[in-house]
Amino acid sequence: MSWYNEKGEMQDVVLSTRVRFARNLDGYPFTSRISDKDADEIIEKVSASLPEYSCERFFDGMGAKCRAYMEMHYVSPEFANSSRHRALLTGEKEHVYIMVCEEDHIRIQSIVAGFAPQQAFEYASRADDMLGKELKIAFSEKYGYLTHCPTNLGAAMRVSAMLCLPALTMNRTIERYISAAGKMGVTVRGLYGEGSRASGCLYQISNKASLGMGEGEIIKLMSEVVTKLAEAERKSREMLFEANRDKLMDKIARCLGILKNAHMLTSAEASESFSDLKLGVSLGALENITDEKLNEMLIAVQPATLSMLKEGLERDNERDLARAGLVRDMLSGVTVRHG
Repeated sequence: MSWYNEKGEMQDVVLSTRVRFARNLDGYPFTSRISDKDADEIIEKVSASLPEYSCERFFDGMGAKCRAYMEMHYVSPEFANSSRHRALLTGEKEHVYIMVCEEDHIRIQSIVAGFAPQQAFEYASRADDMLGKELKIAFSEKYGYLTHCPTNLGAAMRVSAMLCLPALTMNRTIERYISAAGKMGVTVRGLYGEGSRASGCLYQISNKASLGMGEGEIIKLMSEVVTKLAEAERKSREMLFEANRDKLMDKIARCLGILKNAHMLTSAEASESFSDLKLGVSLGALENITDEKLNEMLIAVQPATLSMLKEGLERDNERDLARAGLVRDMLSGVTVRHG
């Protein structure tokens, strides 16, 4: 079962947690300099080391499916847009996704619902241990795991969390919290990581570097930052609701009304509406909808994913029509709790 269908801890604020390890095979250049032959050899070696994992290969011209996987956060934008030979391995009951021949030869990713860095770490570590037993991983006693980007040296581990922060965004304190997180060694990006913008009050936060830090230290740092952000967001939601109850209820009700009656809906409109619905669920203003259902809808309305769910959507207006119909169906039983 995919992360966006599951229930998780702190899910009123945190959509998902990801733990990622970057690894490279000794004896090969970094991915940016390898040939397709080398890439195929690496894919074969990694796949053979994880026989219980499924392996899906990608070549130039298969970008549409990759874009859908990117929207589901299984692969990175760089992987989705690449023309080189690459592969995606899936295991641990769809909790681990391994990109082969992305920026590094191996990117082990574990994605779980809500905030559960230790659980994600354990999933990813099992795959890492299996690969380490079968393959010679590039490692330096001085610098740790050798990676394409210097910021990944050391443990070569990133812990990231996807947060929905509508109240901090609405009361214009989000920049202050982003600045404070930066001073603690954490970076804040948009929905799809490096180079992407925040959309619909969705932010992805992760540790900036791993050199000189142990795995436990990274998890502890991220836990402290995410907990503080979640507490600040919850407090801000309560303050906004107490100070502007009627206006906030009207905003949530109007958002639901538009989505339940829209004939056409762009992906940007759907994503921007997500935070209002999320706010409504957390404040008890909406009935018959859960955080898991919201997460499922957030992924389903994305362009490439929608095209996979409903075949024959070649033009934007066709997707906008289909998206509106999908959202109407998913929200059909949702109501506003007045009073």
